Amino acid sequence: MKEANRISVASLQGEAKKSEGKEAFKVLVKMQNCRIGAGARYESAESATFFVEVLVNLCNSHHPVNLDLVEKNFVLLRQLEKRGYVLNCEEDGSISCELTVPSKNLISECKTIHSIIVRPMEMTKQ
Repeated sequence: MKEANRISVASLQGEAKKSEGKEAFKVLVKMQNCRIGAGARYESAESATFFVEVLVNLCNSHHPVNLDLVEKNFVLLRQLEKRGYVLNCEEDGSISCELTVPSKNLISECKTIHSIIVRPMEMTKQ
């Protein structure tokens, strides 16, 4: 995932420090059923915490339910939960999955999650 290489931990940290909400977020990749992003937030004045967020869309709006996609999303959600991600329902019916990581692991976690998501998609195309 080339987008992960463009993450600057220092830049995210600086943007978060300057922002009104004390948080910065960058979307790295959007796919059919989800998006992956990385962010930084200041919960205290001392230091930023870094996180990876995966937003999983259970259904595509105004389309018939695709049970294969729902099943793949369920498997993905289970994998994220096993990795320690906190899963929350959003107002639009999507599920946000967030994991706090040390800054040194931010890029590698994004790449790992991308490979977890892409692998089943590639298998279904064969």
